[in-house]
Amino acid sequence: MTMMLRPARPDDAGAIYDLFASSADDLTGMTSLPQTMTAAEKISEETSNTVAELATGSFEMVDGETRRLLFIIVDTESGPNGEADSAAGPVLGVTGMTFKKAVPNLAVRVTTSGDGKGLVMQSMSSLWTRTELDSSYLGPKARGRRAGTLLSRGRFMLLQIVRRQVPNLVVSHLRGVFDEDGNAPFWRCFGLKFAPEWQASPDAEAALEADPALLDGLAGHILELTAPVLDSLGAVNAASLPAYHLLRNEGLEPNGMYDPIDGGPTLVADISQTSSAAYRQHGRAVLGDPVEPVDGLISVATVDRFRVIRAPFDLTVSKRIRLAPAHAAALAVQPDALLAATKLGPVGRTKP
Repeated sequence: MTMMLRPARPDDAGAIYDLFASSADDLTGMTSLPQTMTAAEKISEETSNTVAELATGSFEMVDGETRRLLFIIVDTESGPNGEADSAAGPVLGVTGMTFKKAVPNLAVRVTTSGDGKGLVMQSMSSLWTRTELDSSYLGPKARGRRAGTLLSRGRFMLLQIVRRQVPNLVVSHLRGVFDEDGNAPFWRCFGLKFAPEWQASPDAEAALEADPALLDGLAGHILELTAPVLDSLGAVNAASLPAYHLLRNEGLEPNGMYDPIDGGPTLVADISQTSSAAYRQHGRAVLGDPVEPVDGLISVATVDRFRVIRAPFDLTVSKRIRLAPAHAAALAVQPDALLAATKLGPVGRTKP
């Protein structure tokens, strides 16, 4: 079996919900993932519409608009015609991204105090256009199979294809520290002082998700950087550390902004400055065992049929991408199909 990442379709909603229904305890703070059947149906439909618009070049956004894409990981099987049956088996992992045009972003920054005698944390809200990476969740059946890289970095393969249509600034908000009861200690240090009606961070998350305009009430506040704040600000949640390191390898870097609810850091990069961009190459598919294989991500080079796998490949003298027949089947491509591939390696700022 080969694991493959692709955009969700409307008929995936039930399988997506089934994955989350059995994993509720692992999803604390992952508010960008659809955790009800209604939410799964809605985002799957929105994903299908967004992919269609990106594929035809008609994708446009107005100020204040957000558009979402959800990706799923599935195991593939070869069907009777040698093509991969992407609907086979359960959904093993989910990730996504949200395109936002001039949408307010609330963040906390650490700055020098007005009197110049120390550090303070200051909350601010500003209009920000970005491609926001949503939470990633890998189900138990996919863990330990090198699927985390595919889940986290595979979506960058699509971003490279549509980079002229979407915001080029890529942003990821990492989860901060949570207590064993699922509450963020940073909320007690910051938000609770200005929004006492939300006694715990899950209350704030639910309220702000239902009415984002309430974010304004958390902007414009300054607090001293005390010891309890330092203990709860900036640390990445243990469950998110693998994703943090993967995104750092992709080229994203902390920008000094922190989530106002859980105190997690924000990472940013321009699409053109990512490792996927630095190491990305195109070529026609050649089926066969790679002669000088490198570990990498291989994707279909078109939006409407986009799929990506992690597999060994090499480039022939004629700049063709050679991959095993089973991996071509997972991508549902025939010989001579146009592919994109990027080797997996350290952060790439220049072409290798």
